[in-house]
Amino acid sequence: MIEKVVWSILLLAPVAGAAYTDGKRRIIPNWLNLLIFCLGLSWQTSRHEPLAAFSGSAVGLALGLVPALFLGFRGIGGGDLKMMAALGAWYGSRGVLTVVFLGALAAAAGGLAALARAGKLRLWLYSLPVKGRERSPEEEVPFGAYLAAAVFAVEIFKLLIPNFWM
Repeated sequence: MIEKVVWSILLLAPVAGAAYTDGKRRIIPNWLNLLIFCLGLSWQTSRHEPLAAFSGSAVGLALGLVPALFLGFRGIGGGDLKMMAALGAWYGSRGVLTVVFLGALAAAAGGLAALARAGKLRLWLYSLPVKGRERSPEEEVPFGAYLAAAVFAVEIFKLLIPNFWM
């Protein structure tokens, strides 16, 4: 149990830093993503599954590239893509699917709530089909921060519920 707590703390520290910088400056520094990846590779290697880190990273990157290609790289930042790949190193192929899904749900809810607070939800819904429309600052969502929230939730469940999905 102590080992799980230590590994969780090692993951959560750089993830919290990524959430903070993404929330404040809309950027996730490369060194944080590299740290998350290297620690994830170490975690998987300690479990004798280093290939899971690489396959998980590939899945995480692919999950980010799909919306990026559809939105022309305007809807998702490079730091978010790299963070998904780095989290794939921690969680493996199956786990990164869950983390990204939870992060996307949280981001959608947070983005809609921000638009509603700004009184722009109805206008945003009407203007969805307009091609080439510029986004307002209220429409920008720091996806890395929501990914971090998903990571925190998963880590709490992993510590509280033995053998939680992993």
